[in-house]
Amino acid sequence: MKLTFVKSLLVALSMVLCQFAYASHGGEEVVEEAPAEPEIGYYTITPDLTTNVATLNPRDKIHYVRVKMSLMLEDSNDTSIIADVEPVIKDAVITILGSKEFGQVATNEARERIRIECRDKIIQIMQDKFGKQIIADVLFLSYMYQ
Repeated sequence: MKLTFVKSLLVALSMVLCQFAYASHGGEEVVEEAPAEPEIGYYTITPDLTTNVATLNPRDKIHYVRVKMSLMLEDSNDTSIIADVEPVIKDAVITILGSKEFGQVATNEARERIRIECRDKIIQIMQDKFGKQIIADVLFLSYMYQ
């Protein structure tokens, strides 16, 4: 019985020593991974952006537009960059929306023109601040006007 115990102990000890020897002599193969292609990411602007639209006549009914938007990022790792400039993006979009009259926001074609104008303005902001586009597109998740 003592002999079996001693043999078991020696086998266990030799296995442990072999593992240390294997690890210390570069037994692990180091595989260098190719840099991963950037993945498209999304950043939702919260809360929804709401603003009055322009009126030419003070007697006209006051109208507003409310937009829930998401930014399509060229690289999902850039969300922290967007979080830092989110107030500037919100201001730009509200300025664009607030400069339109009700007739300029109340159709599907107008919605698409405004979306493209917002996208171009945000891309310009990113180019000015960071020297790269960062934004691939602007998506309107919700678009309401009254």
